[in-house]
Amino acid sequence: VSDIPFYLDYAQKAGSPILDLAAGTGRVTFELAHKGFEVVALEQSTSMMAEARKKLEISPKDVSRRITLVEGSMKEFSLDQKFPLIIVPNSFVHLLTTEDQLSTIQCVKDHLTDDGLFILDLYPGELQYEHATFEDIPAKLPDGGTVTRSGVIQSDLPNHLMRIELRYTVRDVDGQVINEIDVVSGAALLFQQEVDLLIQMSSMIIENEFGDFEKNPYTPDSGRRIFVLKMKE
Repeated sequence: VSDIPFYLDYAQKAGSPILDLAAGTGRVTFELAHKGFEVVALEQSTSMMAEARKKLEISPKDVSRRITLVEGSMKEFSLDQKFPLIIVPNSFVHLLTTEDQLSTIQCVKDHLTDDGLFILDLYPGELQYEHATFEDIPAKLPDGGTVTRSGVIQSDLPNHLMRIELRYTVRDVDGQVINEIDVVSGAALLFQQEVDLLIQMSSMIIENEFGDFEKNPYTPDSGRRIFVLKMKE
């Protein structure tokens, strides 16, 4: 199930502007902007940001004017505005140390409005295979083409780490491949007790916790662990 309807639902509840951390090529950012939301997309990778800029250039003016692209790390950023909604789709796991994870959460807290929400999307470490491959459903681009994300995941279970090899394949309207971006990264396998401790250390409050993007409750068998967090009053 796509995560887009989930993020759109929370965007409708929270309103603009929205901060999309580790936004990649803008997969979620552009979907939100198409629906009328103002989005700031933060991304550290130069190649990903270049692809996002290409998409921005060919987007309709009423969409592109709602998007602000910012090159930077989610571990340490300072923007001159606050947001009622901050999201980090698929990417928090790329923070490999507790220090980096807490640094990111602190930056989030610094940029949330008083009643703002932070959506934290995690993969439960207990359910990861030692080796797995995947391919997402192609996402539509403004010019009628598509971008598809596929990858290989290799888990090092004893050390709570994963190696992730991602490929973003961009196709034109005729289905011909016009660009491929390869990204290799590490990811933390976050087990239940580690996540519980991280949330506790963050000093944020859990408003909701889901096991998938259809908002089913989290159980130990859930494929995702999705938190909707807010500031302590």
